[in-house]
Amino acid sequence: ANNGQRGRTNITSPTTTIPSTLTRQCLQLHHPNQRISNDAIELTSEFLKMFVVEARRRAAIEAECETGVEIIDEEGDTNSKTKTVEIRADHIAKIAAE
Repeated sequence: ANNGQRGRTNITSPTTTIPSTLTRQCLQLHHPNQRISNDAIELTSEFLKMFVVEARRRAAIEAECETGVEIIDEEGDTNSKTKTVEIRADHIAKIAAE
């Protein structure tokens, strides 16, 4: 689900998932000899997606506060629908401590 920006995926889309192969590789970085069931991989993938969506939401709020522009949420609720705000790495770093 591309939102018109090359190379970017809409992670908040209900059909977007974290690939199970990526989840398995991440888990095996810390536990290389551990057997992991497919159900555990699927559940962990969903958890990672929720984590990414929440981090994106918080970083968007941080970006909004910095620029003073309202951001359109997933439901389309906002008073200002004409401007978008770029989420940068420093916005993510600010929310990482939360």
